[in-house]
Amino acid sequence: MTFYFGHAKELASQNASLIFPGSYKVAVHIINAIPDQATPMTFRCQSKDDDMGTRTTKYREDFHWRFVPNVWGKTLYFCHFYWGSKQRVFTVYDRKIEDFCGWWKLYGHNCYYEVRPDGFYRSFNLQLWYKCNEWI
Repeated sequence: MTFYFGHAKELASQNASLIFPGSYKVAVHIINAIPDQATPMTFRCQSKDDDMGTRTTKYREDFHWRFVPNVWGKTLYFCHFYWGSKQRVFTVYDRKIEDFCGWWKLYGHNCYYEVRPDGFYRSFNLQLWYKCNEWI
């Protein structure tokens, strides 16, 4: 009986990061999928506490950062994207988006965004993409 209790305790400690905010790192990826950029795509991502600065990326380049969400589930990151005369600001991470991005850790704690000429797509595994926003 001790074996089963010990085994359950070991599994629970290994999987604590699957459940509790603040016990794991999340990565947000911004991937430039705009080919042949005569006009570069730039963006600036930030939270209340962190500013990633203004970035210009090349085609297929992946800019990403990692962070530990706060234990109350209040972490929020947003990005402002610019491409020629188009722009868009939207939230790239909060508790609701974390649920989409696989916080159950099947694919890890990753939120992927592809920036395309027709808008913005989100994925949790780089295979299934869902359109989440359009350029304005």
